Parts: sequence; C-alpha cells; structure tokens
Amino acid sequence: MQYTTVALASAILLFGLYTLVVSVRVPNDLIKLKYMKSKFGEKAGFTVHTIVYVVVPFIFGYFMLMAGLNGETITQFITEK
Repeated sequence: MQYTTVALASAILLFGLYTLVVSVRVPNDLIKLKYMKSKFGEKAGFTVHTIVYVVVPFIFGYFMLMAGLNGETITQFITEK
C-alpha cells in the first residue's frame, strides 16, 4: 500500500463529495455553479457542473485509490499502464 497515493486519492474523493453536498444544499455558495447555470441554463448548468466537479473526481479518485492500495506510487499511476 502506498500511503501517499491513498491520501491523495482520498483528498480527491472528499473534494467530489464536498462539491456534491454544497451544490445540493447551498448552490449559491459555488461561483462556478452560478456561472454555469447562467451560461447553459438551470438544468444543463447543474448537469455540466456535476459531471466536471463531482463525477470526474469520484472516478479518478476511485482508480487512484485502487492503485494506491495495490502498491502503485502516484508517478506509476500517472505514467504507466
């Protein structure tokens, strides 16, 4: 297990979780969400924001966490297949 990789993956997952909670509970606190809603409309703006700031960090964080648990370093995760 690579603790640095696991720690970074956990931070990425927590970022996605925090963004999800804040965007649902207090959406006016997120400046980028307000901008996307004004640019793309209410529903499409929320969807784009959710994909970019919640779904992508969850997916990336999950794969990085699995790599860290399998003993890969951050460099190995990014550069090797």
